[in-house]
Amino acid sequence: MVSTKLRHVVLFGFKHSADKAQVDELVTRFRALHGLVPDIDAFEWGTNSSPEGLSHGHSHAFTLTFASEAARDAYLVHPQHQAFADWAGKVVERVLVVDYWAQD
Repeated sequence: MVSTKLRHVVLFGFKHSADKAQVDELVTRFRALHGLVPDIDAFEWGTNSSPEGLSHGHSHAFTLTFASEAARDAYLVHPQHQAFADWAGKVVERVLVVDYWAQD
């Protein structure tokens, strides 16, 4: 059976000027999107704990799950997501986004 879940993975690296309170606020705001934007099936996040040293400055990982590309696309242009992205630009230095269809 093939999975029908689209994963939207977002990695953030923060500006040196970003303090802990700002990073915590970003996490809180991002988590809130799960309740504010329809069609986000799941949301999870965590901080980098890899010993490999290959994070290239990305410290926080977020994974959103969608049932379809249409649901993901609606999220991308949703006003709540747009407002979050605009705000996050104040504290985020680098962003990496990868979308993939989960394979069983």
